[in-house]
Amino acid sequence: GSVAWAADSAGNRKDQTVRLGMKTGLHVFYLVSTPFVLEFPGEDFTFGLVYGSGDLTTTQTSTTYSGGGYSSVTVTDTWKFTTSELTGRYYIGNSFNIPFGVAMYNIHKDDWMYTDGTIWDLDYKMTQLNLGIGNEWTYDWGGYLGIDWFQGGSKLSDKITVTLKDGTEDTASKTSAEKQSTDISAFAGVLIFTFGFGF
Repeated sequence: GSVAWAADSAGNRKDQTVRLGMKTGLHVFYLVSTPFVLEFPGEDFTFGLVYGSGDLTTTQTSTTYSGGGYSSVTVTDTWKFTTSELTGRYYIGNSFNIPFGVAMYNIHKDDWMYTDGTIWDLDYKMTQLNLGIGNEWTYDWGGYLGIDWFQGGSKLSDKITVTLKDGTEDTASKTSAEKQSTDISAFAGVLIFTFGFGF
């Protein structure tokens, strides 16, 4: 109840050396990769490392008309999402804090097929700054719960790599393969939960 939420979070953080946890929330990379968190807490600052990977599956169905009838083709794509972050929190009060950090996000797709039959591997790497507003409670028994109400992102750099695996490369197919990656902008999220246990 209210006693638990009013814990001496600052004092409990100060008494801990390391924390292990997980991260999730309304953020596409956290939802897909469910990253693990390693943090080094403190009374005024906490610094940490975040890492995880997972697959996002998308399905597209197209319908064509030929020979007096319609036929449907369904294509399923699997995209591998990898999250790597260096994170920090600056505590303004007992629990209220400003989360910040540098994120390195990667999206990889094997065997993407263009309409001309060429097959490509797609790889997109992005580095961005993250900044948000949150609360974090550290309890007497060692557990902690952080809620970042909002986290914004600002892209620092990105790199696209497309590799032809099968077929003959032409300008149209290579441009289309690259566009699959360049459609991505900086990532943001809300209601991001970090939870775990400290020692």
